[in-house]
Amino acid sequence: MKKIKFFVLALGLMLGSVSVMAQDSTYLSNEYAKALALFDKSQKYNDAILTKQALFELLVLNPNDSSAMRTLSELYYNSQQYTSSALVSLDMLERYPNNEVALEIVALCYENLRLYDRAVEYYEKLWLKTENINVQYQISYLQYSLKRFAESEANLGQIETKITAEDKISLTKSDGAVQEIPFAAAIANLRGLMAVEQGKNDEAKVQFNKAISISPDFEAAKNSLAGLNKG
Repeated sequence: MKKIKFFVLALGLMLGSVSVMAQDSTYLSNEYAKALALFDKSQKYNDAILTKQALFELLVLNPNDSSAMRTLSELYYNSQQYTSSALVSLDMLERYPNNEVALEIVALCYENLRLYDRAVEYYEKLWLKTENINVQYQISYLQYSLKRFAESEANLGQIETKITAEDKISLTKSDGAVQEIPFAAAIANLRGLMAVEQGKNDEAKVQFNKAISISPDFEAAKNSLAGLNKG
């Protein structure tokens, strides 16, 4: 499962919100404090069901609680409930349109649900806010998956103007482990994959060999090249 990559999971909740609720009524303040206590206890005992219950109670009491929405969305995501995670983050984006964590979670959820066109849409929104080249590479990879090769190549070309020889990217290996490789090798490999999809096997071999020359242990490129050589 692809973990949330660009932002740090936060499970601490907003004690300051209790004072806001107190302005409405003592009852709401007390109920909010109870929900926070339930959340803290569920975390202590590692009880995901009670954690969800506490977060729902917090959101019923304060529908605009961004910390509770974020934590609930992350909890759904990390338990592979991608539809629920996306729905919570989309609700968050309605209230906080510029929230980068919510944008990332929605993009990741759509990607895991194989709704790549929707994933690209939200990765692009995230990239416009952050200009993170890792996000831009993910956009390019999904555009390749959608056979939008010209758009994918355009993004790779832009990335090439920004990276140095020292810049690296973390990619997942076939066994689920993460491999850190130079960005230039990842770009060459993705160009090779696009060439294969377009029936340009000779060009693909050139790109895969380039990727391997930059990063000799690059598993994906080595496997792709081996597959072409067998054919």
